[in-house]
Amino acid sequence: MLKRRFGLGLLVAAFAGTLMSPLTAAVADDGGGGCIGIECGAWGSSPGGGQDGGTGGGNNSGGGNSDGGGSDGCHIKGGGASIPCDGGDLGWYSEQTGCYMKAAPAPAPDPHNGEGVWYWASCFNLTGVFAAPLLIWYAAPVAGPSPEQLARRALATITLKGPDIGVGTAGLVSAPVWLWTTVTPNTWGPISASASAAGLTVTITARAQQIVWDMGNGESVTCTAPGTKQGAGDADRNSPTCGYDGYPRPSRTQPGGRYTITATTSWRVDWAGGGQTGVIDGQTRTSNTTVEIDEAQVVNR
Repeated sequence: MLKRRFGLGLLVAAFAGTLMSPLTAAVADDGGGGCIGIECGAWGSSPGGGQDGGTGGGNNSGGGNSDGGGSDGCHIKGGGASIPCDGGDLGWYSEQTGCYMKAAPAPAPDPHNGEGVWYWASCFNLTGVFAAPLLIWYAAPVAGPSPEQLARRALATITLKGPDIGVGTAGLVSAPVWLWTTVTPNTWGPISASASAAGLTVTITARAQQIVWDMGNGESVTCTAPGTKQGAGDADRNSPTCGYDGYPRPSRTQPGGRYTITATTSWRVDWAGGGQTGVIDGQTRTSNTTVEIDEAQVVNR
């Protein structure tokens, strides 16, 4: 089995190189016509990639941002190569046939006298090699992906990120800590995308719901707002929207002498299409940074 990932350009090139006219293509009635099935999972619940952590304000350093893995979610059965769920010029992936399907004109003469539907079915053979497309007839239209599957396909085209972390603090024990994220469509939303197949279009909109800030000392803060950036003169004030009352102990006993702050954003993804609506749950993205906390020094006069 091939283990490498197939790019869409490779698939299109292979399709173009093997495309035959309806008069010379293999023709099959009401079936897969020799197609080797393609499995399709979650259609890509999250995109790949990542970003550097935020630097924020105060006495902290940037960390990392984990955006989760990314995949179109389709692969050849038997543990073969990954392939795009959206075949582009090849058409849309059909769970019913296990192949890419694209509407085709009927051959001449038409053995079914205008009844039913003709498709180009583009598949892979047992060794993972892209095979010549088959012209296939079905008595009824082949079912396309469900609205939720299209929603997940749309989700795979956008990037949801963890917080672009900002931390403001005087860097002393018991000093208030301000917490915030820079607001962009990718860090807080809303961000929208659409996917279409077989005459159906589904649109998604993702919005951040909350950020859980793990302060690195066993305590956490949950904020439903992106927070407020600390301004000059705010070191002794509490944040009006998202903050931590203060570290009770210095960070000198922590690795590197700093507390690690981990911020996890929970996203809600709403979708609508085909007369249906729904929600894709379980989307979280995480970022981290570090902060140094010292003991206040008492000056004797």
